[in-house]
Order: sequence, then structure tokens, then C-alpha cells
Amino acid sequence: MSSRSKSSSVWLAAMLLALAGFIVAGCGEAARERLGLGLASPVSVAMIVHGAEGDPFWADVRAGAEDAAQAFDVNLFWRSTPDAAERVRLVDEAVQQGFDVLVVTLSDPEAMSEVVKDAALLGLTVYVINVGAELVAEVDADSYFGQVETVAGLAVGDRLLEAGATHLLCVQHEAFNIALETRCNRAGSRLDQLTTLNVAPDGLVAVQIEDALTTDASIDAVLTMSTSVMYEASVAIDRVRVIDPNRGALLHAVFELNERVLDAIEEGQVEFAVDQQPYLQGYLPVAYSRLVQYSELTQGDELADALLQWIAGRGVLLGPGFVDSQNVQRVRDAMARSRSGSGVSE
Repeated sequence: MSSRSKSSSVWLAAMLLALAGFIVAGCGEAARERLGLGLASPVSVAMIVHGAEGDPFWADVRAGAEDAAQAFDVNLFWRSTPDAAERVRLVDEAVQQGFDVLVVTLSDPEAMSEVVKDAALLGLTVYVINVGAELVAEVDADSYFGQVETVAGLAVGDRLLEAGATHLLCVQHEAFNIALETRCNRAGSRLDQLTTLNVAPDGLVAVQIEDALTTDASIDAVLTMSTSVMYEASVAIDRVRVIDPNRGALLHAVFELNERVLDAIEEGQVEFAVDQQPYLQGYLPVAYSRLVQYSELTQGDELADALLQWIAGRGVLLGPGFVDSQNVQRVRDAMARSRSGSGVSE
């Protein structure tokens, strides 16, 4: 992603939040009054995503969605499950129950595309978050909020290359997730060699990573995609260093950002982390749902209309951003300020 497109994405997200703060100072009936919605009923949003319950990343997404639902007086249904069949069932139920807006992830498009496209055909507004930017038009979705995985993967590969890596071990913890596959393939394309390791998060992940590292001593970089797998990889890397103290550098990068990842960066266990702003991935589509209604009823707020047209045409890119030892403290401070302002706790 160019610096210009990055700055545009950041500006757009900031402007949408500024607009939210300008026109919303409360919730419930007060929110409808300030938005000029009169007796308009609350928007109902079903957010159905592929993450496992309890995963810190998806906890941040949910926190953002719930904060926006409270601020904008939106009725929110949230469900997070890695079971694609269950997500298909939930989307069907959302249609049958008359939800206005459907927010989904498309980690496994073969399972989800048809039911999501049907929901759009039946009149629901559909937003895609987190994964599936390239599938928005295919499923007739209205917009996308997240990062473009091709861009993110290439950027990670470039950073690893600059740090001296040549052979990447990329650890995938979810089957059939096109985002993880894209990240691995694109990051590996920047280096001399790529080895992909598929693991089950509830299995002996550290042992599997250790085996891969000891089997091929040319591996000099590890890429993980979640906090839990990051921990397992750190354990494996430490064991390999004990077994072979003369082995060269083993870089470790992770696609996740939270307090525990920041700790790992400060402790030297992780070289850098990729931030795709999960809180905003939850917050923005919920806020946007209400702003669309506001714009349709007021027909004349130039700032709202301009933002809505931009988002509908281009979506909001929320990553990749990079956190390393140089900016980790600034990021930690910013996260603390954000939590204190929104009421979100780690």
C-alpha cells in the first residue's frame, strides 16, 4: 500500500469517528434525536464472524461493535464461530428475523459466498470485515472494512527481507482461511524460500514448530497469526536456541496486536507485529449503518454524504500498520488512552 493510500485510510477512519462524535453525544432516544432520526427505529445489525470465542483479536472486534451499538443506538447481534456451517445457518436466521444489516467475514468463501449473496439479494445491507476485500463485488456487498491481505503479506515479506531473512516458516492455525494462505504466500514470495506449517491450535503447536525448525536449519524467520500461536512459536524458538546455540538469528513476526503482543516485542521475543485495527473493524460498520440511515433521512448533510459515498465506493483500509521496538511504547500509550476513553478493558 502506498503512503498516500495509507494516509487516506487513516484520514477516513478519523473523519468518520469525528463525525460520530460531532453528531452523537449519547445513546438511545438521545442519539436518535441528535441524528435527526425522529421516531425511526434502531438499526438492527447481525455481525457473524469466523473467529474462535475468547480469541483476543475477536474480543477487540466485538468491543468495537458493542461500543458503536451503544453510541449509535443500534440493535446488535454478535456471533463468532470457526464453524462455517454454523455461520451459514446464522446468516439464514438473520435474514428470516428481519435484520437490516449483515456484517460478515469471508475467510472461507466457498462455504459463505452463496448465502451472503442471497442475503444481499433479499435486501439486507452487507458489509465484509477482516477478510474478503477482493470478494465484495462478487457477493454484492456494500463495502469492506479491514486490510488487503495481499498488500499486508507483501509488506511483511519486505520487512523480513530487510531484517535479513531468507527462509520463512509460516504457521497457519485455521484450515480453509484464505487470509492466512494469502499472507503466507505473499510474504514468502519476497524471500528465497517458504515453508508452510498447518497446526491445530488445541494440539502440540510448540512441538510441531520446533520439529519444523530442527528439520530444516535454513529457516531463519517464523510468521504466526494469533497470540496463542505466537506464544507456542516463542517456546519452540527458545528450545531450538538451547539445542543449537550456534544457529543464526530466528526472526519472529506476528499478525496481531494487543497488550500481550506488545509485551513480546518489548521482551525481544517478536521482531514486529502487524496491526489491522480490530476495534475499528467492529466499530466502523456498525456506526456506518446508522450514518447511512441518517443520510437517507436528512438528505443534505454534506460531510456525512461525502463520507458515505467514499466508503461505499472504496471501503476503509485499516492496515497493515507495523509495531516494533521503535514505536511499541507510543502504541501502548495510545491503546491505553483509547481504552480509557471507550470503557474497553484488556
